[in-house]
Parts: sequence; structure tokens; C-alpha cells
Amino acid sequence: MTAMTPSPELQLPWESSGEEDRRFHRIVRGMLAALLAVAITVPLLPVEAPERDQRAPQPPQLARILLEKQALPTPTPAPPRPQPKPEPKPVEAVTRPRPTPPEPAAKPLPTPQDTLVQAREAAQAAGVLAFRDELSELRDSLDLDAMPRTVTSRGEASAATVERAVITSAAVSNSGGINTAALSRDSGGPALSGRETTRVRSNIAGTDKQPASSQSAQLGGRSDESIRQVMDRNKGALFAIYNRALRQDPLLQGKLVFEMLIDASGEIARIRLLSSELSDRDLTDKILARIRMIRFEAQDVLTTRVNYSFDFLPYS
Repeated sequence: MTAMTPSPELQLPWESSGEEDRRFHRIVRGMLAALLAVAITVPLLPVEAPERDQRAPQPPQLARILLEKQALPTPTPAPPRPQPKPEPKPVEAVTRPRPTPPEPAAKPLPTPQDTLVQAREAAQAAGVLAFRDELSELRDSLDLDAMPRTVTSRGEASAATVERAVITSAAVSNSGGINTAALSRDSGGPALSGRETTRVRSNIAGTDKQPASSQSAQLGGRSDESIRQVMDRNKGALFAIYNRALRQDPLLQGKLVFEMLIDASGEIARIRLLSSELSDRDLTDKILARIRMIRFEAQDVLTTRVNYSFDFLPYS
């Protein structure tokens, strides 16, 4: 016969059992039934109105005080102002014409002869002409007729011509100067023992007397300096076009060479591209169109053809 060992109690002390749950439910149901009965019965009970033996005190009412309007005193009429007396009209004073003072006689302008005399007197007083006697003695002691006088005639001077890339006649530059190699070394000595006179004859074109306007017309086209000045003034607008294109292509650079034909009125009659290192054709066309808008000063010259170039470099 084997002995049975009791199994251990596996329920925890704080756990509720089924009996406790049933008892809790019964209590809750009973309390809810009693509360429901009270909630239904109380509203049905009659309530007697309280008897009032005396009037209930009322809160004090606010009274509005209206003040009577006092009648304003009638204003006393102001005394009439005395009318101003009419002022007597001023008697116009008769102005007598003032005698015009005689104009001072204009001082006669000193004649050139009087001015020369006054200057000579001032020079004598200052001592400038104090040594004129000594100078006259030196001049008398020198016999210029006894000096050998040699007249040397040089040949015609050749004129050098300079040609430039313009449609114009050849311009004459200079006469070549005077050859001073044959002058006497004795000229200017202490006793003026020798003297030589050199005469030069030049047949350079344009030495005859003509009006200045016809001479300027024959000289040719515009000068390089005037063309360079006008192009330098417009260089900022050209580089502004280049800088805008440089934002799209930072490596854009190169040299632009073009040919211009400038009329006498100052307008560029024709412009032709000679060479361009810029890889942007649209930029080249914009620059040439802007150059075509340049206006030069109107001059009495022939039509000028000139080659010009620009170097477009970043950050130049």
C-alpha cells in the first residue's frame, strides 16, 4: 500500500477565486437595483411650495438723476465799432527830372608810338640801355665786309613718303633736314674770322600757298591716333558683351581681327572679319554688330580702310 502525498497549492494568495467573483457580482447587482429604485421614486414624490410670510427683500435699484438745464443768459449786444475815418489821399509829389551829369570824356588810347617811347624811357631808367654806348663801339670795331662770305647751295631735299593701309594719297612726312656737315668750324669764333651761309631749296609737295581746307583734303584719310581714341572709348561696351558670354563659357578667349571702311561722315560703311580665335560665332557677330554702331567725327578726309584687333582675355 502506497502513501499518497498531497499536491502543493499552486494558487497564489492574492489571486481571487470563483466564489469571490460571484459574491462581488451579487453585491454590484444589488446596489445598482437599489440606486435605480431611488432614482425613479424621488422625482415622483410631491413637493410643497414654501409659504412666504413676508416679501423677499429686493436689491436696491439704481436711480438716474436728471439735472435741469439752466437757461443761458442772453448775450448783450456789442457796441457798434466806430467807422474809420477816410484817409486823405496823398498828394503825388512832382518829381523834377534830374540833370544828367555829363559823361566823362573818354581818355584817348595811347598810340603804339607813345607806348614805345614810354617803354624806352622805362628801360633807360632801369639801366637796360645803360651799356648801349659800349655795344655800339664793339659793333663799329667789327668790319663785317672784310669777312669771307661763302654761300653754299644745297640740292633739292628728297621727301620721304609713308604708306599705310588706308585709301588715300601718299602723305609727305618731312624734308630730311639740313646737312650741317659742310658748315665752317670757324663760324662763331672770338673775332668772327669766318662765316658761312647755307641755303636749302626744297620741292616738297604741298609747299605752294593753298587754302588750308584743300591741303587737308589732299593729305588723305584719318589719323591712327584719332581712330584709336574712338575705339578706346567704345572698348567698355565691347568687353561687356564678352563678359556676358564669359559667364556661359569661362574658357572663352582669343584675338579678333577685322577691317573697317570709315566714310568722311564718320559712319562705318563696311566691316569685314579677317580672323577670329573666339570659338563662339554668335559672340563674334554681336561684337561686329556693336562695332558697326560706332560713330567717328565727321572730317574732310577720304574714305579710310583700317585693320584693327582686340584681345579678349578673361579678367583682363
